Amino acid sequence: MSARPKIYRLAARSLQRSGCEVTTSTGHTLRTGLPIRVGGGDEAPQPVEMLVAALLGCKTATAHFVARHLWPRPHNRIEHIEFVDVLAERDECGALSLPIATPAPVSAQLTLVQGIARVTPVAGGPILDDDVRELGRLVEERCPVAAMMRASGCALRIEWTLALDDQQPEQPPPRCKVRYGL
Repeated sequence: MSARPKIYRLAARSLQRSGCEVTTSTGHTLRTGLPIRVGGGDEAPQPVEMLVAALLGCKTATAHFVARHLWPRPHNRIEHIEFVDVLAERDECGALSLPIATPAPVSAQLTLVQGIARVTPVAGGPILDDDVRELGRLVEERCPVAAMMRASGCALRIEWTLALDDQQPEQPPPRCKVRYGL
């Protein structure tokens, strides 16, 4: 099969302090910012939080596509996916070490994204936990954002499970210096 490039067009401008407003060719506007402790105004999600959100959004879209082609009809649909306990980790020294003209002692990249994907198929289907694990494996192979993050050296550890009726949505983990909870 020959390559069919998918093109994304965006424009961006900086905002006060360290924020950024991005406009997509599809008519959407995104904003990023930084916490006050690193010179920002805390007016929008951090770029790394947006990256992890993009990963979860891409995995969600990919999972819906894969389920439609993997699972038997008429039960080949996902009711919803809930990502819980999502944690992204990097060493802040990669971005914040001084003096700024000296090479950083470590990479600024994310080193780990982990969490749980709880999948609820449409009601009445014969979908089992093994089916959801296979769905997760195929999503990992086909998700463009996941592919980019893996290529950067980031470990992706998302556990795909069949949602149980008695599971309640969990609260996000508390914020800390080097982990980004979503």
